[in-house]
Formats: sequence, structure tokens, C-alpha cells
Amino acid sequence: MGQVDDEQIIGEDFSDTRLDGQEWNGRQFVRCTFRDADMSGVRTDSVVFTECDFTGTDLTESIHTNSAFRSCTFTRTNLQHSTFRHSTMMGSVFVDSRMRPATYDEVDFTLAALGNVDLRGLDLTGCRMREANLVSADFRKATVRSVDFAGARTVDAKFDEADLRGAVADPSLWVSASVRGAKIELMQAVAYAGAHGLVVEG
Repeated sequence: MGQVDDEQIIGEDFSDTRLDGQEWNGRQFVRCTFRDADMSGVRTDSVVFTECDFTGTDLTESIHTNSAFRSCTFTRTNLQHSTFRHSTMMGSVFVDSRMRPATYDEVDFTLAALGNVDLRGLDLTGCRMREANLVSADFRKATVRSVDFAGARTVDAKFDEADLRGAVADPSLWVSASVRGAKIELMQAVAYAGAHGLVVEG
């Protein structure tokens, strides 16, 4: 496995491997398997994971900066107390994973599958969730200011008491998701009214 940076690793199996505390820079992992691996405390900078399997992986307290997880699988993955900054999860799938508490700073979840995930109370300000599957996702009391939800599937998603100010949303979000007690701006209120067939006059 080595500690060499700026290398490309293709199709390697790291299942059940202890990788905790390692620091990786500029590496590329393609179709690698990290099933049940211990990656707690791992630090990545400008690392790219493509179509990698993180089923059962321990990623607690890991820190990822300018890194990419493209079309990866996160099933029963532990992401608690992890940090993702200016990174992308584009097209990745999350199933029964522990995603809170954690820090997601300007993370791109475009096309990601986040159905049924628990994101309650998280600060997701500035993240992107364009065309993501958010069916039955739980955003209650989360801060989702300026999040881009364009094209996202939000049927039965819960945004109760969430801060939605500045978020970009299709009309479908206002009718398919629960937004009881959510904070919104005036223009969003107009969009909400329009989505419910109301006519707002000056």
C-alpha cells in the first residue's frame, strides 16, 4: 500500500485493513474496495475516489479537503465526526450510514442517492444537491441556507424547522416535502404560495 502520494491505485482490495491515521495527498483510487476497513482519522487532500466501495467502513474523525468521492457506495458507513471541505460526493449512494454529527462545508452532492438519510440539525450551508434523491430524507432543524436543490426528488422529505433561506428549490419541494416551521425568505414564500395554487397580489 505504501505512503507514496500522487499515485493511481486501480481495483485494489483494502477490505478489513487498518488505515487509520494515514495522510494521503493527490492519490487516485479507482474501483477499490474498503469494506469494513478502519479509516478513522484518515486525512485526504486532493484525493479522488471513483466507484469505490465503503461498505461498513469506519471513517470517523476523518478529514477530507478538496477531495472527490465520485459514484462511490456508502452502505452502513460510519461518517460521524468526519469533516468534508470543498469536496464532492457526486453520484454516490448512501444507505443506512451514520452521517451526523459531521461537518459538510460546501460539499457537492449532485446526483447523490440520499433517500432516508438522517441529516437532522446539520449545517449544510452552501452545499449542492442538484438532482439528488432526497426521498424521505430528514433535514429537520438543519441549516440548508443557499443549498441548491434544483431537480432534486424531495417526496416525503422533512424540512420541519429547518433554515431554508436562500435555498434554490423547484416548486415540487414546497408541495412534496414537509416544511412546517421552516425559515424562508419573502421570494420563497411567494414560490410556496404559487406551488399551492395561490395568487399573491401586491
